[in-house]
Amino acid sequence: MAITKTKFINYLRCPRYVALDNLNENELESDVSLTQYREEEQEEKLKELYGMMYDDSGNDILTVKDEQLEVMLPYYNEIEVLAGNVASKYFPGTFKFAYNTKDQESFDCKINGIRYLCYVDIYNEVDDYFNIIEVKATTSKKFLDMGYTENKEFQPLFENINGIYHVSSNLSEKGLKIKQKLFDRFDKSGHYVYDLAVQRYIIENDLKQNNQESKIDKIKYYLAVLNKDYVFEGKFEGVKPIYDEDANGNEIITFFDLTDITKEYMDLISLDRAKVERYIRELDASYVPINYYCEKKKTTKCKYVPICWKNIPNKNSIFNYLDAHHGFKDDEGHKHDCYELVSDGIINLVDMPDNYLEREKNIIQKQVTKTHIPYFNKEKIKAGIAQITYPIYHLDFESFPCPLPRFRGEKCYSQSVFQFSLHIEKEEGVCDKINDHYGYLAVNTDDHRLELVEEMIKYIKLDKGTILVYNDSFEKTRLKELSEIFPQYKKELLRMRDMVFDLMNITKTRSSLYEELGFNKEEASLFNYYHEDMTGSFSIKKILPLFSNLTYKGMEIANGVEALVTYAKFPKMTQVEYEYKYQKLVEYCRQDTWAMVEILKGLRKSVN
Repeated sequence: MAITKTKFINYLRCPRYVALDNLNENELESDVSLTQYREEEQEEKLKELYGMMYDDSGNDILTVKDEQLEVMLPYYNEIEVLAGNVASKYFPGTFKFAYNTKDQESFDCKINGIRYLCYVDIYNEVDDYFNIIEVKATTSKKFLDMGYTENKEFQPLFENINGIYHVSSNLSEKGLKIKQKLFDRFDKSGHYVYDLAVQRYIIENDLKQNNQESKIDKIKYYLAVLNKDYVFEGKFEGVKPIYDEDANGNEIITFFDLTDITKEYMDLISLDRAKVERYIRELDASYVPINYYCEKKKTTKCKYVPICWKNIPNKNSIFNYLDAHHGFKDDEGHKHDCYELVSDGIINLVDMPDNYLEREKNIIQKQVTKTHIPYFNKEKIKAGIAQITYPIYHLDFESFPCPLPRFRGEKCYSQSVFQFSLHIEKEEGVCDKINDHYGYLAVNTDDHRLELVEEMIKYIKLDKGTILVYNDSFEKTRLKELSEIFPQYKKELLRMRDMVFDLMNITKTRSSLYEELGFNKEEASLFNYYHEDMTGSFSIKKILPLFSNLTYKGMEIANGVEALVTYAKFPKMTQVEYEYKYQKLVEYCRQDTWAMVEILKGLRKSVN
């Protein structure tokens, strides 16, 4: 049997995974072809890349489909090549890296009859020592944000030494505690470190089995990731972006030396390997309690979630309690997480014992779900609506969070705006879905941001009114970014930003707003509205059906993910397909802003 690095990590999830993976006697003896290995590793890497695109966007991460992975693949391949090119500026010697797995350096070892294998993204040989560089499509942000505050100053976990980051050698007790996150394979940073540690384990055992043990201490291990501070200067060769060093001296790729950390991991990986081998021997498909290792809300979630979570309802389970991640205390003050409660038979939201509910929001959730009577704070809703002045500009952006910056002034994973939709409500209730709709959609994947900005300025009058959005951090951030990229329109774009009001302030809340309006702190912090069909979510697609018959069901493009994939595929479409899809994108974005018109209308009716 052959186990790749990806399979190793998945098999370790729980005893049930291996058995559910349909391992029969023939498969246990089978090897892994280069094609199979590449496909397996590539799919996992692309899923992580895809998840990165939505880390901070506020969008829901949906199931990743093949066509979405297809759109992302060229970017991932380009990241690997860029990493190889930038590595040559930091490390001497010869380099081996390639698109094709067959051309990459490989290592494998056989332990207890099982073959473990891995391929190296970048293999760097320098005289009598070597560098193993694993490329990840994440950014340096998650690593550089790791740190602690001491004497009112932020102390980073990683320090930059000659352009390469290392774990600081001078950590306080607080710092050592933060460092432990690197040893948690489910942590957003530790996940990558564990991956590299498994690779190191396979490499070291390969060397031992081939009488090259002397090389072990001559190898260093690095992660190569996208630099969060890199700003693209807008240089091209033809249509191909050239990612030279930026104006601040940043390379697009940055490196983290994890040699010491992965060395500390080796005994743990050995124990994990023994665990995986035991799971393979036993092949026990019996029920295993669900837990964090399922990674249900991540793009890296276990593929067997539909089987293991089949008894957990999609609607109104205890996982739908707001702030459920903080746990629930019993009468004796003991905290229980949702997984423990499920094991105790507490599954549905209404099953939660009343004495476990301390948070007012959770008490209301249970009451609403039990009685089927929605919760309204009419006074807060009225006060919130009163802050909206006319005309109302219902605004929504569509963007492409490209891993590699496409246009001048962008960073890695910048939310590059390619479309806006605008419904103008001149006075209360006076707005037509078609006649009062304005918008802009880039005709291709070239840089049309300036045209988009100028179109917005044409339609949005800056002397009065409100720009209404849903979840304002997204639109506000995009407006600020555009103001920096196009300083000639900075005044107008920042004025638009000041005009933004979040419709979620009315459906959910915003403590600072309602405290200013005279509500006490407790009432200001509590949501304004709750319906059992929301199942703990205030997303616009959960709110819309409660105030309107408008639906996204049956639409050709029905969510933001499908929108960006459609846009990204413009260059590959026939003219007929392009014209059809272009119109469908217009219709989708128009639906988003019309949804806000309908929700506001419904909220007005509910309190009057």
